Amino acid sequence: MRNSQPIERHTQTFGALTLMLLILLTACSTESDSPSVSSTRESATPTTEPSARTVSATAIPTAVPTETAPTGSPNPERAALTALYDATGGSDWKINDGWLSDDPLAQWIRVTTDEDGRVTSLDLGSNRLNGEIPAELGDLSNLKLLFINDNNLTGGLPKSLTSLSELESFSFHNSTGLCAPIDEAFQAWLHNIAEVHGSSCAPEDSLQDREVLVQLYNALDGENWNNNTNWQSERPIREWHGVTNDASGRVSVLLLESNKLVGELPKELGSLSNLKRLEFGNNQLTGEIPRELGNLSDLETLLLGSDSSYAGGLSGSIPKELGSLSKLEVLNLRFNLLTGEIPAELGGLFNLKNLEIVYNRLTGEIPAELGNLSNLTRLLLGHNQLSGEIPKELGNLSNLKALSIESNKLTGCIPAALSGVSNSSRGLNVRPFC
Repeated sequence: MRNSQPIERHTQTFGALTLMLLILLTACSTESDSPSVSSTRESATPTTEPSARTVSATAIPTAVPTETAPTGSPNPERAALTALYDATGGSDWKINDGWLSDDPLAQWIRVTTDEDGRVTSLDLGSNRLNGEIPAELGDLSNLKLLFINDNNLTGGLPKSLTSLSELESFSFHNSTGLCAPIDEAFQAWLHNIAEVHGSSCAPEDSLQDREVLVQLYNALDGENWNNNTNWQSERPIREWHGVTNDASGRVSVLLLESNKLVGELPKELGSLSNLKRLEFGNNQLTGEIPRELGNLSDLETLLLGSDSSYAGGLSGSIPKELGSLSKLEVLNLRFNLLTGEIPAELGGLFNLKNLEIVYNRLTGEIPAELGNLSNLTRLLLGHNQLSGEIPKELGNLSNLKALSIESNKLTGCIPAALSGVSNSSRGLNVRPFC
């Protein structure tokens, strides 16, 4: 039994070697009979591309680079910005650093993106844009801020912009001929944006409102304004500097702050019944506040205040008629020469968030009715000649963030509920809490 095992092993090894030799001979015979391989070997000029058989047998599969690499798919946001650049004369923009480069979009100047590289902010105001806004801009679905104001843009805004459901602030004013479509869907989309500056493509101006603007221009020395572009011209009033109209052609916004307005406000302003924002701050206004402003039932912002660099200011008393402005959110009359008492009627402005009448010559007591302004976040009454006790009702102002009552002749204590309220001038420190 011991001698038979080596013999068997040699026999098995010999058999295996014989079988392998037969396989090799068969393979060589098959290869020599193959016409494709034979012709390849005999070719005088080797082909520059491997045959399909050679690739399938020897190549390692790799990704084929395309124009969309490395992302693997077209970037609609990059395409949208490129379309905007091309449509509005990007090569002639005032600033266009980085645009159309292969750099990340966040490195294109005036473009902001989130951590995923999606465009969230596009600020191209006052940048010499010309032409019309392309429809592709509606592909920037994460956009929250869009400023294209103060350019030379024309035409209606593309209706594709209604896809921008995240938009919070949109400015397209002071761009010659640029306007918002007046169809219901587009106007509804605009209405849902928190802050909008720009005009609608009204079929025609309100002749009544145009006449009021002419009177305003004449009353406030319009010829010498810092900017009076198109005022008194035959251009649509939406193209007059600082003017925005609504879908019916009525004036809805007047933004003439820091524009060297000089003189008394005309009472005719009270007939701009669709007005929502009236901002004339930091000018040289004199005379009284027209009581007719109380007719502006849609008014949300009334800004007639200034800062300390402007001498003089409005005089007379605060009209009690302003208490009729039920939609008013901001009333700023700071740094004027106003006298008399604070009208108790202001306590009925339940939507008011900001009341600033610091640095005037107001007298009398603080109306207890101001404690009804539950939405108020800023109440600035300092640097007047107010007297009497601080109303305990002010403690009801649960949303108040800033309170100024210093530099008056007030007595008594401050409601303890206001102990956590910020006070920029430290005036609260002069009176105890109770």
